[in-house]
Amino acid sequence: MSHTEARTIVPAEASVAEVARWLVDDPGPFLVATHRNPDGDAIGSLLAMTRALRNAGRDAVMWHPDTPAVPEDLGFLLHDGEAVSHELPADLAERALIVLDCATAGRLADLPTGALGRFVVNIDHHHDNGRYGDLNLIDGTASSTAQMVVALLDAAGWPLTGEVAEPLHVGLVTDTGRLSYSNATPEAFRTGARLVETGIDVAAIARRLYENMPIEQARLMGIVYSKARVLLDGRLIIAVLELEDFAAAGTDDADGAAEALRGIRGAEVGALIRSVHGGGIRASLRAASDRVDVSLIARAEGGGGHRAAAGVSSARSAEDFVEWLSAQVEAQLRG
Repeated sequence: MSHTEARTIVPAEASVAEVARWLVDDPGPFLVATHRNPDGDAIGSLLAMTRALRNAGRDAVMWHPDTPAVPEDLGFLLHDGEAVSHELPADLAERALIVLDCATAGRLADLPTGALGRFVVNIDHHHDNGRYGDLNLIDGTASSTAQMVVALLDAAGWPLTGEVAEPLHVGLVTDTGRLSYSNATPEAFRTGARLVETGIDVAAIARRLYENMPIEQARLMGIVYSKARVLLDGRLIIAVLELEDFAAAGTDDADGAAEALRGIRGAEVGALIRSVHGGGIRASLRAASDRVDVSLIARAEGGGGHRAAAGVSSARSAEDFVEWLSAQVEAQLRG
């Protein structure tokens, strides 16, 4: 199948079978990418897809604009000599772009996706995905993009090796809260079993993910708890972190803070709001029940995510955002 044919005969809204057929038929080369501020599902899916492509004899390059591209707590997933490039390859126009776990083109790069390759394949489980690819494989019922990658590799007839399964396991467990969130469906558990059956060391992975917190991050969590605000009779718990809070702790890694706030008794929503250099804020929103859809709130400010986990950057001041967020949560709780 030629690249021109791939653009004309495959529908823009594609099935797993159609994208798998494209993977098998397209000889490459490929550029594989994911969203800014990547999480476990983003990095796990990025690494797994790239390794699967290379195992199939394809030329695949990983690219990400962030520095570092792979967060420190996920660095253990990288093999010796494996790297995510910050520079776009010289032969970019010849490469097909595969974007994983990225709901909007704006979260990928400042450039339009059409400038990042000859063909764009968008694979994601966010229900509000903007369908910005030439092919769009979107499944809002999937627990994670990692789960979708497993299904895609199966359909392509490509083996699920241990080196591919390990980052996918990380993507699955981090996006489902260790298979404890409402998105931990029977299919998510079946996918998890498939990954474990490859022989990966799940205990070692868990230690690296959940029992490896630097003391600086622990100090920052202490600041988060000390600054927690109780709003809406305890149904909304918010912490606002200023730049000096990160300096005092010695780190800007607040991963897990919004989940910790959501875990306070009586909370329906936990929110971490952090000031950013140059003004404005970035907020992580987590919902404890189906009574609040935080993705709707995030989208209202140009962000996005899932019903229970979303994020947004805003030009508002922190205090203005707190007031606005409180009103949005209250409106949803009232129904």
